[in-house]
Amino acid sequence: MTTLTKLEIGCGQRPTPGYIHNDINAFEGVDIVGNPWEISLPDASLDEIIALAIIEHLTFEQVHKTFANCKRMLRPGGVFLFDVPDIPVWCGYVTDHFKGKQIPCTIEHAMSTLYGWQRWPGDEHKSGWYRETLDAAVEKAGFKNHSYGVEAFLSRGLQRNRMTRDWDAHLYCEAKA
Repeated sequence: MTTLTKLEIGCGQRPTPGYIHNDINAFEGVDIVGNPWEISLPDASLDEIIALAIIEHLTFEQVHKTFANCKRMLRPGGVFLFDVPDIPVWCGYVTDHFKGKQIPCTIEHAMSTLYGWQRWPGDEHKSGWYRETLDAAVEKAGFKNHSYGVEAFLSRGLQRNRMTRDWDAHLYCEAKA
C-alpha cells in the first residue's frame, strides 16, 4: 500500500491538514520555507498539489516555473489543484462601481481581490489571469489534461468562503499529470 503524498504551496497562515506545507514565510505549520518553483522534492513523488489563492501572488515568470516544478513533482495521474481570481469579472465589478452600479461586494473587496489584501510580505498580487492565459500556462508546463470547476476542490474537502459565493469569481483548475 502506498502512502498518499500531498503538498500545499503557499499555505500562508491557514495550512490545510493532511499536506506538506510550503510558504515563503516561516508561519507556524510551514514545513518547507521558500519559493514554490524551488521546492526540491523528488521527481514523480507526489499524488496531489494544491495552491489555494497563491498563483496570483507570483509574477508570470514565477508561475511558469512553479507550474513546471509541480508537473515534475507529480506522479503520472497526479493532480494539481489551484485557483485564481477571474480578472475580467473583477475588473467589471470595479468599472460598474465607478459607473454608479450596484456590485455584489464592497469596492474594497473588489480592489483587494485585484491587488491583494497586503496583510504580510508576499500578500500582494503580481499577475492576473483569465481562462485563455491560464490554459496556455498549464499546457506550457506539460499538463495534458485540465478542467475547470469548484467541484474538484469541494469533493476533497477543500473549501474556502469564496467557493460558496456565486459572485466571488475565481477560476478553479484541476490539472492532471
